[in-house]
Amino acid sequence: MSHSDRNALLADFSATGRNHPYLACTLNSLCNLDCVFCKPRCMPDYGHKDHPLSADGYAAIAREAASWKVAKAHCSGGEPTLRRDILDVIAALAAGLGTGSSIGMTTHGNLRRGLTVEHLAGAGLTYLNISLHSLDRGRSAKIMGGGDPDQARDTVNAALSLQLKVKINCVVQRSYLHDAIQVAHLAKDLPVAVRLIELQNIGPASAIFDTEFIPEAEVRPHVQRWLGDAGQVSRADLGVRSPGEYLRPEGWAGSIGFISNSSCATCSDANRIKITPSGVARPCILHNRDIALKPHLADGTLNEAFAHLFRAMLGRDDNPAWQGFHYVDYDLRWDRMERPFGAPVMLPVLSAGSCSSRTGLGEAP
Repeated sequence: MSHSDRNALLADFSATGRNHPYLACTLNSLCNLDCVFCKPRCMPDYGHKDHPLSADGYAAIAREAASWKVAKAHCSGGEPTLRRDILDVIAALAAGLGTGSSIGMTTHGNLRRGLTVEHLAGAGLTYLNISLHSLDRGRSAKIMGGGDPDQARDTVNAALSLQLKVKINCVVQRSYLHDAIQVAHLAKDLPVAVRLIELQNIGPASAIFDTEFIPEAEVRPHVQRWLGDAGQVSRADLGVRSPGEYLRPEGWAGSIGFISNSSCATCSDANRIKITPSGVARPCILHNRDIALKPHLADGTLNEAFAHLFRAMLGRDDNPAWQGFHYVDYDLRWDRMERPFGAPVMLPVLSAGSCSSRTGLGEAP
């Protein structure tokens, strides 16, 4: 693809008003914990069944992405810190995207021995998302199948001391609502964005969804005493690109956000290019426009792959479900989730009436 053709495609994308895409790299499917709504060991793709992308592969992908004006990469798993080469991968993404890029990671915060937040920041990490669902050790262990919330909080404190932006992800369950409220209260004294995330009826979470799902509309009254005088924080200020509302109560150091992908989900601003551990890029969950990047890495034709990805994202505008309500984070993280070849993935449509009123939901920050 010529520079002029690429610039024309970028202009077409910009004209849609969407956020510019970022790389959402699932580095592995392994995890040393076993959260009740994730249970990775139950998934058909668990383990290294295919050769994962190498640090060199991520470097090449990031360099190509930078030529398409991509300036952010987010690493997740599994538990990404279990990769022995995690520092090399972060450094590769940071170097490939270049100066000023944003490199993030989602982790449970119980870092393996020998790995520190200082190491991650030194490799190029700029922000950290910590999964924390209860501050009580026993209840946290029941939710996450192990781990220590105190260690996760130590990771939060270490990241803040290094000036990293920090978000805390808390999946809200009916049986653990009080725990989620306690986690949210951390934002009173810490400059973090605590994100209260609705349970989704996908994957292993389907087994508990009917009893444990609690919508945002039921959660809000429990925190309303804090939010009554709260001001809205822009997603740009927080470094957040996903749809949602972030509120900072008066006098608080941090903010509380709602990620309500079951009751209030919209794809109007979905902008992730998901990349599975073995290098399959997934630009859209509603249509199967997946593309394997390894052949393009081998042939030196990543520019053609990215042209396909941008055209696929533009194609969302022709999808009747675009700006509809559905499961934005439908579980396509790993390599062996079933994908109908060349056909749309039709997802359940939820009523917009269950959503609270939001300012700017789905708009570019």
